[in-house]
Amino acid sequence: MNKVLCISITALLLAGNLPAFAATNTYTDLDSGFKLKSQPSWMEIGGKSFYGLANKPEKKETSLNIICAYTAKEVEEATGKKFTTGEFLKKYKDLQVLERNELSPDKVNYLLFMPDPYEIKPDNKLALAPKELLDKADISISTNKSGKQPYVYLHIVEKGDKTKLKSPGRSVDMQLAITSANNMLYAVVSTFPLPDLKAQKEKIEEATPFSKKKVRSELTEKNKEIINGYTASRKAFLKGLTFFAPVKQTVPYGFDDRLLGGRIKMPEDWSYVQVNDDTIDKKIPVKITLAMPWNGVSDFLTCHTETSKAINEKDISELNFLKIKEVALFASSRTKDKNTFTELFDSPILTNLIIDKFIKEGLNHPSVKKIVEFKDVKTKSDFGNNYGTIKLSGNGFVKNNYVFNVNANLMFTPQNFGMVTYITKEKNKTSKDMENILKKVRLIKN
Repeated sequence: MNKVLCISITALLLAGNLPAFAATNTYTDLDSGFKLKSQPSWMEIGGKSFYGLANKPEKKETSLNIICAYTAKEVEEATGKKFTTGEFLKKYKDLQVLERNELSPDKVNYLLFMPDPYEIKPDNKLALAPKELLDKADISISTNKSGKQPYVYLHIVEKGDKTKLKSPGRSVDMQLAITSANNMLYAVVSTFPLPDLKAQKEKIEEATPFSKKKVRSELTEKNKEIINGYTASRKAFLKGLTFFAPVKQTVPYGFDDRLLGGRIKMPEDWSYVQVNDDTIDKKIPVKITLAMPWNGVSDFLTCHTETSKAINEKDISELNFLKIKEVALFASSRTKDKNTFTELFDSPILTNLIIDKFIKEGLNHPSVKKIVEFKDVKTKSDFGNNYGTIKLSGNGFVKNNYVFNVNANLMFTPQNFGMVTYITKEKNKTSKDMENILKKVRLIKN
């Protein structure tokens, strides 16, 4: 599964910042046998067998740390060889001996300690890194422990060149920290962007090609500080992980949104990204969750491995939205002012007319129509007894290459706001399971 690229794209598309929290969060995946203790981050990424955090230091570029879990059966299907934790640990010790004696790691001859199994390609369950990155990077291997847990590290640092540095694309530093417990394989993926050496205030001569040693020595002090922050986050993520024997999950797979009723169930083949943000308006902090089936994201990413270039292009039609067949978007907010939306309830009839006009004008605004063209939009609002809803349905297209249906439900109380939006391709049948799930989502009144 191409989890890393998926989250990299999503993290770069969304804007936000990392607030400073002192308390820690704990995420437990009973099915996959891992637990993570960490400080709350700007973005959480979740799936049936993976979980990660994205940070935006100084409200700028995004770094990612994510753990992916694989059963022995999945590893065997991907490699064609039997997998056990016992064999993994034996090969780990063999690699340690070679490392201490500065001998070639190839002598271990263990496929999981090589980058090839993790290359993104169709039907590869271990897919984590794009071929374009692996082909243009310096790759090193090392061993170490985080606490008592042994890890094999594949450090992948993209080489820079003059053409690359002048383009919107940015070189990246990726690390795969691979370990095993209870006959599960775990890959902890960490990525962050390398500084654009051409943009440094201090002049640095002959700063390319990139390599681990070269980058560290050629950076200005400010950029070294940024790199050290990224690597500290990488180490903290590993330190927060513990492993245990997997047990049957008793809580349905999904995500939590307290204002939308608590646990929102998701189909097991869906993944999600959740953001807590107050950058739009500090008085109205918003929790946003984007969910979609993983197979659509996987197909989409296989076609678009040069993510930075695709996202920085002005023409959004370069992104292959055709691969994504359905998306669910959730949002909720408890405003600082208890009476933020009170005026909506003062005159329900007038509110209905104003909202209908406001939505239609908004959807037809030139800045919106540059990207999305809406058609046959219908709205219906109902406000009374301090609880209001706005239902919207219609269809449209994105830059003439993606036709879609949209159904949205916006919910209001005097202080709270909630939204559930479900988007599908026009010719694609809507999922009855998802429709039933979304119908049960209701904004709490208190």
